[in-house]
Amino acid sequence: MVGRAGPGVSPGKYGSIGIVHILSSYCNPFVGWGYTDPMDGDGRELSYYRSVEDLFASLRGAPHVLSPRDFQLLRSWWREGVPLAAVASGLTEVFAQNRERDDGDPVVSLSYCRHAVKRNAKRLAEMRAGQSENPSGTAPTETSGDCGSLVAALTEAADSQRRTRPPVAEVLARIATRVEAAGDELPLEMLDEHLFGLESEMLHECWAAIPQNEQRTIEARIEQAVAGASATDEARRRSAKALRDREIRLLLELPRLEVGR
Repeated sequence: MVGRAGPGVSPGKYGSIGIVHILSSYCNPFVGWGYTDPMDGDGRELSYYRSVEDLFASLRGAPHVLSPRDFQLLRSWWREGVPLAAVASGLTEVFAQNRERDDGDPVVSLSYCRHAVKRNAKRLAEMRAGQSENPSGTAPTETSGDCGSLVAALTEAADSQRRTRPPVAEVLARIATRVEAAGDELPLEMLDEHLFGLESEMLHECWAAIPQNEQRTIEARIEQAVAGASATDEARRRSAKALRDREIRLLLELPRLEVGR
């Protein structure tokens, strides 16, 4: 449903002042283009904008103010009724792919994600339409239970890190919130892909959140493991990343984010 926080959308640590700044700075021209101030009425439109901006900043790992061009794209999603679930899935997918490539080309604009959002919105609409026409083909009810188990496991992992590694606990609590929202909003076919992206993000952020001395210890083990491998630079890079992910899982006792397996 448009206006509701979709999968992966929760108040980020960087806040939501950016979109408010844009609205105040560009309000008059938007009114001239037929724009309705979202601060009037029930505020669902502004809540939608803030949710997307918070998620984008969280995925980037840095504060971010949307440009006027990005705001126009975001506004078009709202006007077209693109659900937050589709936006969150599209953004998560793009950032996960960017981390896998690791080519030094960061995602700095919503426009990088527009095709993924469009694709996820179309898939979500088709799946929901199919479920309406054929109720017997709806996603199995145990999916929400599976997500509930994941949320519980993530919450337990966050609690175990709260005293010794508070930044890691914050990451895991945020991921748990997003998994819970995804279980409520996405069909099983899209949920599995979305969780894959969330898992990539979880491992990436947990690595950044652990103390530097632990990073150095893990890096030394990985370097020793791949040093003698006769492989291309790309193969060694991928092997190193896989080993790092494994080390983080073991160190923090992280659950795998998957359902129906």
